[in-house]
This record gives sequence, structure tokens and C-alpha cells, in this order.
Amino acid sequence: MKSKLYIIGNGFDIYHGLDTKYHTFGLFLKNNHITIYDHLIEYYGFSDLDKNDTLWTEFENSLALLDSDAVLEAYRNSVASPSSPDFRDRDWNTFAIDIEVIVKELTVKLFKEFREFILNVEYPNYLSVKNLPLDKNALYLTFNYTDTLERYYEIPRENILHIHGKASFKDNVLILGHGIDPQSFESEDPKPPKGLSNEEQEQWLEYMADSYDHSYELGKNELLKYFSQSFKETSLIINDNQPFFETVKNIKEVIILGHSLSEVDMPYFTKVFNSIKKDAKWVATYYSEDEKLAHEDTLKGLRILERDITPIFMHELI
Repeated sequence: MKSKLYIIGNGFDIYHGLDTKYHTFGLFLKNNHITIYDHLIEYYGFSDLDKNDTLWTEFENSLALLDSDAVLEAYRNSVASPSSPDFRDRDWNTFAIDIEVIVKELTVKLFKEFREFILNVEYPNYLSVKNLPLDKNALYLTFNYTDTLERYYEIPRENILHIHGKASFKDNVLILGHGIDPQSFESEDPKPPKGLSNEEQEQWLEYMADSYDHSYELGKNELLKYFSQSFKETSLIINDNQPFFETVKNIKEVIILGHSLSEVDMPYFTKVFNSIKKDAKWVATYYSEDEKLAHEDTLKGLRILERDITPIFMHELI
């Protein structure tokens, strides 16, 4: 019967000397896939690897910031022109095909490059690592894609859930993305102004029909697929891993190591809170006073009592 649960975030890997920061992933893209890197700057507003850029720090949340209008405008020359003497029926789909290519680069190819980045991360020599006193018999919920737990601590695989996949497992799909419902990016169909007479309403409908551009709309619909393909559907992930969450019912202590407690991952923490003992103690590591206060506020927002929360620096666990 397990009574202790560790929740592992990227700060845990960084503490052990692995350079898994999203900023470093940006450098990896710049050196290995400049097209995707340029897209991140042009269509999302990422800076050219400014270390103070919160878009790189909060990379997953930033994936929801795609400037749809900028993408559509960049490929507008592909929109079909039926009045052109060179027009062919297949031209209706050219714009949509171009948008499909960019969506693939910003999802499938981006995620593929992320896996390559993780697989190329260097692990420091075991003797140089400042090991923490982890309990091998505890349960581990890790958000990392690495095998740091297994490599440095010999934690049994059956005790670990890689909730977003593990890069070294080729059959694992690595889960990366924002947490905003894709439907919120869909635009509503235009409605006629209020107070129109029947004749004016007919004129308005005729105008809208005349201004409808089938080719352009096909491209817009293709671009909308980006937001669903880059969406981290936490409810589905939790449901797929329900057996793990059923094993934590006797947990009396939760130790959060190096996790930012970002909004996109809050559904997992809510699930943990609702699954474990209500009087469980929570320990959360932090690296700055601001993060300490933010962690405390976030955990109290889960209805965890302040007396049950212990913030601590990672190195103080040694």
C-alpha cells in the first residue's frame, strides 16, 4: 500500500543538470529546423531567444497564441481567383493545402522535433548529481519525458506514470500543448444588424452571399484544426490513466518536485486532490519567493488547507 506520491516537473530534471528548458528547445529548433523556429517568431510573437521572454518560459500555454490572421494573410496569394483565365477547379483547394502544410509544421513536425530534442539531452555523470532522498517504494507522477527517475534513482517502472509520454518509448505519443478549448477559437457566423426591414435584410443576405469566398473559407477551416491538434485534452488523458489515479487513494503525503503548477496542468492536480486522503500533507519545491507565493496560492485554490502546505527549496530536501 503506497502512502507517498511524488509529482515531478521539469525543474527536477534541471536540478539534476539536464538542460530541458524550453529556451534550449528554441535553440535546438534554430539550429535544426529554422522554418519552425521562424514560424514561432512570426506567427506567435516569440522573441529571438530573449531569455526574459515569458513565451518561451511558458511554451505550452504560448501555443494557443497563434495569430490566425497573420497565417491566412501570409498565404493569401493562394486563394482561388475564378475570374482569372488560368483558373482551374483544383485551384479551389490550393489555399487550404498551403494552410494544411503550415498546420502540420506547427503540430506534427514541431512535436517530432521536441522528441528529438529530449532524446539528445545529455545526462550528467551519476557521481556529479546531487541525489535527493527519494522513496523507491512511492508512486511517481512525472510530467517529464526523460528517464531521470530510472537512471539516477532506480525507481521501478511500475511505480512511475509518465503522464505525457516518454521520449525513449517509440510507441509513446508525446503530449504537448495548450489548455484552451479549441471551440473558443471558432468565429461566430455574422448576423444581420438589428432593426433591418425585410427588404434591407434581403439585401444584407445577398451582400454576404456575394462576398463569400469558398477558397478562403476552406483555408480558414483548415487552420482551425491547428487549435485542436495543439490542445492538451487533460480530461481524456486522465480518463486513459484512471487505473493509476485509483491507486493513490491511500496517499498521505504529496511531494511536488520542480513543477511550475501551470494552469494547463491544473486538472491533473485537481484529480490527485480528489483522489487522495483529504488530510494529506503537500510539500512543494520553489526557486524564488515569487514562485513560493504563487505555489501556495495555487494549492490553496485546490482547497488544500494552508497548514497542510510546506514550501521548500529543492536542495533543502537533501
